[in-house]
Amino acid sequence: MPQHITIEPMTRIEGHAKITLHLDDNGTVEEARFHVTQVRGFEKLCEGRPFYEMPSLMARICGICPVSHLVASAKACDAIMAVHIPAPAANLRRLMNLAQVIQSHALSFFYLSSPDLLLGMDAAPEQRNLFGVAQAHPTLARDGIRLRQFGQQVIEWLGGKRIHPAWVVPGGVSEPLSAAQRERILAAIPDVVSLIQRTLAWFKQQIEEYREEIRTFANFPSYFMGLVNPEGGLEHYDGTLRVVDAHEGRSLRINSTPCAIRTTSARRSNPGRT
Repeated sequence: MPQHITIEPMTRIEGHAKITLHLDDNGTVEEARFHVTQVRGFEKLCEGRPFYEMPSLMARICGICPVSHLVASAKACDAIMAVHIPAPAANLRRLMNLAQVIQSHALSFFYLSSPDLLLGMDAAPEQRNLFGVAQAHPTLARDGIRLRQFGQQVIEWLGGKRIHPAWVVPGGVSEPLSAAQRERILAAIPDVVSLIQRTLAWFKQQIEEYREEIRTFANFPSYFMGLVNPEGGLEHYDGTLRVVDAHEGRSLRINSTPCAIRTTSARRSNPGRT
């Protein structure tokens, strides 16, 4: 007889969710659904508020990626005011946004994904977590904590706090980058780069053990979307939105100003085009 299996809560994800599996009479999965179970309601909170309050409100949508919401809402305010912010302000926004990319990717890779890669997907659930990684591979665990710490520290040095900063405002940023802050960031970069290179070297070796899983697990055709700069390279702050077809290598480029779409060829070997 048909059977429904519910997996709740989902763990090692950034948010709250559950999965329901629907099996047919033969026990074969007929349908699988991923449910996002949280409701934020920030759209309603913003109704009737002055537009310049949006960045501070939006930064509180998420404790993991507050800078993304902060920057996006500030850029929307820039558009409302029809202003082009000074280049130094744009660069400072980029700096904070890149710091968040570092800490968020460190969280995703080291905290959420590395337990499977290091301990094996069949390892006991109570051991397959960051604490298990710290016991079996202490150096890698420390690297993950350090990398995320660096990203969070840069956010704090710029915005005054690590979570829900309000430094990015309509028209630019609220304070300039001091010489002391600049030197503090620059001094930390060499060790962080070394850490990242060490991790990438390990990951390239480790991935060879999972070629079969990569070939079969959740492998299906899809589109890919991301920001690119005029040269087609990867962009995180401002640029052209590109949607790439997985098979034909064709893409739609959506320019932010003016809003236009044109089809161009894209080579999948270029990471900036996927």
